[in-house]
Amino acid sequence: MSDLNFFIESDRLYLSYFQPDLDSHCEFLVRLYNTPEFIASIGGKPTSITAVEAARELLEGRFVDEHERNGFGTYLVSLKPTTYTTANNSFPDLLEACVHVGTVSLMRGQPPNCYSVPDLGFAVLPEYTKRGIATEASRALLQYVETEKGVKDVLGLFSPDYEASKAVFLRLGFVDRGLHRLKVFGNVLGAVFTKPGMSDDLKIYGL
Repeated sequence: MSDLNFFIESDRLYLSYFQPDLDSHCEFLVRLYNTPEFIASIGGKPTSITAVEAARELLEGRFVDEHERNGFGTYLVSLKPTTYTTANNSFPDLLEACVHVGTVSLMRGQPPNCYSVPDLGFAVLPEYTKRGIATEASRALLQYVETEKGVKDVLGLFSPDYEASKAVFLRLGFVDRGLHRLKVFGNVLGAVFTKPGMSDDLKIYGL
């Protein structure tokens, strides 16, 4: 997460690293994590990220650790600005001209408390939902990690009541594998989707 010039690009979006030293990034995370939609997506329990310093601690800690351990993690999703280009500006300056709209992530915990392949997640501010942003960001990240990191197998794990996540995974072409107890997440009952081409035997992924 130390490369300020890193980004993944899609038609409308930039995916970049969060920068813990930027208040704007911390403030955005607080805003996103306290929307009713985000809280619903994580099972309805309010988040503890309610202040800038709590967000900064999360970015400096878990977010950095995940990228260092796995080579991927959580990314800031921003709409491309209409009046700036990377040809004329450094990417950090360009990013400050963007509107931050969400996050997209590829997560894998630390063994033994993890599945053998990572899972895909996403969150978008309510005012930017229903625009295909989660799908576009997810598709860009999946392409990047397969091409650059060799990650081909990816899970989709989410609350069975959260239809918005289901719709995104279906648009991405993931396969619905039914409901399963997710031991890594406290044995809650979760919907499980898999990227096309993965084994029919979910046990090899630790499910």
